[in-house]
Amino acid sequence: MIGAMNFADRLADAVRAKNSCAILGVDPQLDSAKAKGVPERYTLGRFCCEIVEACAPYVCAIKPQLAFYEARGIDGMRAFVEVIRTARKLGLIVIADAKRGDIGSTSAAYAEAFLGDGDFGCDAITVNPYQGADSTMPFIAKVASGRGVFVLVRTSNPSSGEFQDIADGDGVAMWERIAARVHGWGSDYIGESGLSAIGAVVGATYPNHARRARVLMRNAIILVPGYGAQGASAADALASARTDGGGVIVNASRSLMYAYRGAAEKSAGEAAAIAARAMRDDLNAALAKLRASG
Repeated sequence: MIGAMNFADRLADAVRAKNSCAILGVDPQLDSAKAKGVPERYTLGRFCCEIVEACAPYVCAIKPQLAFYEARGIDGMRAFVEVIRTARKLGLIVIADAKRGDIGSTSAAYAEAFLGDGDFGCDAITVNPYQGADSTMPFIAKVASGRGVFVLVRTSNPSSGEFQDIADGDGVAMWERIAARVHGWGSDYIGESGLSAIGAVVGATYPNHARRARVLMRNAIILVPGYGAQGASAADALASARTDGGGVIVNASRSLMYAYRGAAEKSAGEAAAIAARAMRDDLNAALAKLRASG
């Protein structure tokens, strides 16, 4: 059972303890014509948990993407539970990358599923705000119980600007309006760290937008996808960091989970550990430059 300590403070403590703002996306890809999503001689659960255990010294949290477990049916969801339990034993924070959001009663059920004390209960969840405040409030209601919420603000996918960059009559982009709302929601949940338990997802592939996002959400923890396989550099990933280098966590998934494909004679776990350590060091070097220039 998760304690009621402010989520942002727990995450800030984890970042300090690990000297790392890196997070591991535990995203077991589906089979393709080129490669299997799970290596030979592994079960899904064993593969995912080996990666989590190997990367644990170098990451402050994990972020399993629900779609890759749901697509595998009952066995996939059992593996998801295994991943949560393994992370708990290792003292890692778990962020469910679920991107949920619906009418109030449905969002309340999603919130209970992923932010409650049941089998799928995690420390935080990603949510989609595009159905309005009533779809988001059930998740925010869980913040008082020590949970966290990361609201989709500016995503890293190539076509994200198709809707997110649409400007209103005042010339303000949709994603900026959402960022302002996240700041408002989060102002009631700021912890001793100066950060809010209501954060945002802002992709690393749009660093100029990331810098603007920090201006709009000065207290938010910003979860940054796009580093690694999606091509963003450490400097890009840290564009939304605060002046002290804090307030940001950076995700990598495929570049860690599938590092073994480019590492001869290394097991999946060994290759992932090497990649996770390199990611942590890369981000820390970029953070040192950021602090020195600030």
